Amino acid sequence: MHFQAYCQVDLIEVKLLDTDCKLHKVMHLNEGATLHVFSENLSQSAKSQEDVYLQSYANLQYGYSELSDDAFEGIYHFYLEGEQASAKVRTAILSKNQEKKHYEILIQHNRPMTYGQMDNYGVVKDQGRLVIDGIGTITKGQHGSAAHQTNKIMMFDESCQACANPYLYIDDYDVQASHAAAVGKMDEEHLYYLQSRGLSKKQAMHLITYGYLMPVVEVIDNEMIKKHFEQSLSKVGA
Repeated sequence: MHFQAYCQVDLIEVKLLDTDCKLHKVMHLNEGATLHVFSENLSQSAKSQEDVYLQSYANLQYGYSELSDDAFEGIYHFYLEGEQASAKVRTAILSKNQEKKHYEILIQHNRPMTYGQMDNYGVVKDQGRLVIDGIGTITKGQHGSAAHQTNKIMMFDESCQACANPYLYIDDYDVQASHAAAVGKMDEEHLYYLQSRGLSKKQAMHLITYGYLMPVVEVIDNEMIKKHFEQSLSKVGA
């Protein structure tokens, strides 16, 4: 998939992969191209791999909504191949009912003055399992670049398994880089407060999950895509 120089594209994608299906997608953003993407996964047990290459001044905003009812592996790599290329990626992932999900997000800086930011949010409940690997790489000589990432997972009960792994590989001094990772239990006080206002426990947990995953919307500038995102996330726990 190629996006021509200085084009502007808003894209909504829904993945419906069959069991054990493997999808490998390659995308190229030519110089100055701007791409806003919302990708919603509704597949069965499957694997999706994407390799995205950005040339000079290309700008990418990518949001992933992972609310499928089965195991899933997502491997998403972004390569900043031209100066001042920029990629902002956010994921909202729900793992429940003993589902096993693994997401690997890589943003690699191969040219100077590039910008990469990823924010990965996960919710795990009902014996679900979730691993998030966030990888930021700045290769040697890519001065003036910035790589930032946040990985957060909220667990609803002790039967869940979750791991948030931030990795930074920095081979230059004149750069900015940061990472953060947190895995923690749901705030019982928030749950109690919502129930004290008349919500059932299920309704309260639904609302907490929705609020936790909602920051994914902020990465997208396009209002139509934002609305689709909100509609997708509103189904969480329904």
